[in-house]
Amino acid sequence: MKKDLALFLAVCFGISIASALAFKLLGGQYASIAGSLFAMAYMLIPIISVIITQLILKEKVLSNIGLKFKLNKWWFIAWLGMPVFTVGALLLSAIMPGTELSGQTPIMLQQMEALKAQGLALGPWGIFFITLMSAYAAGLTINAVFAFGEEAAWRGYLMHVLDDMGFWNRSLLIGFIWGIWHAPIILMGHNYPQHPVAGVFMMIAFCILLTPIMNFFREKSGSAVVAAIAHGVINATAGVSLMYLTTQNDLLYGATGLAGFLVLIVLDLCILAYQKRTHSI
Repeated sequence: MKKDLALFLAVCFGISIASALAFKLLGGQYASIAGSLFAMAYMLIPIISVIITQLILKEKVLSNIGLKFKLNKWWFIAWLGMPVFTVGALLLSAIMPGTELSGQTPIMLQQMEALKAQGLALGPWGIFFITLMSAYAAGLTINAVFAFGEEAAWRGYLMHVLDDMGFWNRSLLIGFIWGIWHAPIILMGHNYPQHPVAGVFMMIAFCILLTPIMNFFREKSGSAVVAAIAHGVINATAGVSLMYLTTQNDLLYGATGLAGFLVLIVLDLCILAYQKRTHSI
């Protein structure tokens, strides 16, 4: 294993595991405000680990992390197009056995009541529109900032360290690392609160399937910031299934369930077809 890769992994996983253990030993509950703050801080560990790695190796700090802002069409494709994944996962979930699409779920009714109390009488489609617009705004701002805490490593530093690997092999390795890194918070209940242990393996599969898309945007745009924007939009829309599905099963439904996996496979195949058509593979 390359020295820089091994060092980064040791630093990143060491800090991540130690932070998660400290949070639990101090009595932290993931399903709480403190848990949400911890999750946000956890997203910054990869970029902190990159900085520590570069300091140890006497490299220029924050070099090779893809922090570039030259706009091109891929910025807009990544930003506007990512809800295709989450909405596709929602629609596919709705035709799977055991659940259905509804605008009258308990969460949706609570949302409508809360908005009504603020003087906004919105139905399910109105709430969907607001959620989507909010996701686009968050994806460009606060979500992108925290997502870059991860993407500086996954789509920045690791893309540089592994630049001698082909697109799909590199995507597989980065996706596996990305998925494993989530394990401490998955075991706390992140994304798979009903199945935290099985959720670790589900998250690894999810990250492996999502990584080719993120790496593709990184390569085409020339910037890891674009991946952070796409990541931010996904985070902002991933919970939509909770609002519109009558039955919740975190292994089957939604963006991080089986339905989401199937949509990601289709999108990965589209990337493969694009690469073959443009002779970029």
